[in-house]
Formats: sequence, structure tokens, C-alpha cells
Amino acid sequence: MERNEMVIQILSRVMEKLAQAGETVTGADDLQNIVQSIVAGTKEPLPGLLVLTQEHGEKCHELLENPKIREKYNTSCALLQENQVSMDGIEAVVLFNLTTDAMCKLASGITDTPYTKLAAQALLMGKKLYVPREEVELYRYPTGGLGSYQCMMQAKLTKLVAFGLKICPMAELEDVLLGKEAEVTANAVSEAVVKAAAPCEENAGETSCDPKPEAEKPCEKACEPAPKEEAPKEITFTQKVISERDIIEANREGVKVIRISERNILTALAKDAASARNIQLIRE
Repeated sequence: MERNEMVIQILSRVMEKLAQAGETVTGADDLQNIVQSIVAGTKEPLPGLLVLTQEHGEKCHELLENPKIREKYNTSCALLQENQVSMDGIEAVVLFNLTTDAMCKLASGITDTPYTKLAAQALLMGKKLYVPREEVELYRYPTGGLGSYQCMMQAKLTKLVAFGLKICPMAELEDVLLGKEAEVTANAVSEAVVKAAAPCEENAGETSCDPKPEAEKPCEKACEPAPKEEAPKEITFTQKVISERDIIEANREGVKVIRISERNILTALAKDAASARNIQLIRE
């Protein structure tokens, strides 16, 4: 029997005997504290769970104070420690308030803020990295028809998923952290992020978000004067009766508009011929 276990047993029996006898001994509380400290000292330390956020919020505090989470993890908030945190002993990191700015920086390896610096350290050290879907700013924008800019942003998030970031709904974050089946959900959501970027892909490894050579200088075509459209050829008939033959002859000459006066007589066959050849008749 180890020394600590022996001391615990002896102290526990002493406490039991005192309680049975109904006696109050000076320093009993101290004795109880000693027992508890020894018991705590025999347990292995809990792995760390670090909350990374750029601003304080209710959701991150709810996670820090979650009793089920605290049974498995030693929870801490980097912001409450002024971001003076060591990643030693940290098993998992949860990101809150993942703005598009922080997302792009992190995906590009830019660590010029305490938030991105600690998140980058977590990725480099192989820590588990999670983010609730509701905390990803990119998801707050409409997704119908990925434009070039939104496509580029989606590619940044896809990079982070490839680096190890897992995305899951906030309602299932607890189960994911506790290692329940919801971990499958986190993987599924993360895979969905990759699939969402599929419209951006052209060939293997290339995305349509990358500017194409002809798209790099959009002003070249936009600044060029638009070619002038030629006005449709037109003629004015002066004869009294306009026949089908007149319409056919005009069509051969490329006429698209025929002007006639109120006094002109237009035969039914002439009207049909003009309609069949998309010739506009204007009566003035």
C-alpha cells in the first residue's frame, strides 16, 4: 500500500470515529481539508480545455462553467488570463467569435493578434480545435450563388478544416467535447465545408476563386468603348399600293424597316411577307 493511501485510510477512520462519538475536535475542519487535498493529490490532473475568444460573451462562460465539461477538463479562458497562456497540458481549444478577418489570417499563417497566435499554436502542436458553427462569421452571409469574393473566403475556411479545425453546431458542442457520438456530426459538418467549396474548384487543387489571367484586368474591357450598333436599314415607300413583291425586293436589299404613309395601301400578302421576314412596318 502506498504511503498516501495509508494516510488517507487512517485519517478517514479517525474522522469516522469522531463523528460516531459525537465529539468535536479542534482542527477537525483542517483535518478534513488535509484528507481532501491528499485525495486530490492522488488523482491525475485533468486535461486542459482552453476557450479562445476576442470578446467576452455568455456562450463561452456557459462552456467554462458547464459541470459535465469540468468533470472531464480543467477549463480556462485565455482572455481572462490576458492571453498569457501555455499550451502545455491543453488537450482541446474552442474558438468563439471567429471573424472573417481572424479566419483569413489564421488560414494564411498570420499571427499578429493574441487570438490568432494562440490558435496557430494549437494547430502546430496538434491540439484538438473546435468552433461552433454559429461563431463563424462567414456563415452569417447569404450563400446563394457563390461570388468570387465569397468563394475566396470559403476557400480560407476549407483550408482551416484541412488543417484540423472541426465545426459543429453549438447545441452539440458539449457532446463533441465529451467524446460522444456527436463527434461524427462535427466531422460531417467539417466535410460539408469542404463540399461547399466544390463550386470554387476548377481542376485538382485549383479554385475558380483564383483570378484568371483575363479576369486580372477587368478594366481593360470595361474601359473600352462599346462598339456602336448599326442602325437597321430602312426605306420609305411612296407608291400608292405596296405589294408582296415590294416587300420581297426590300428584304433582298437588307431592309428591316419600311415606312409608309396613311395614303398607302398595303396588301394582305405584303403584310404576311413583312411579318415572315421580320420587317417592321411603320405607318406615319
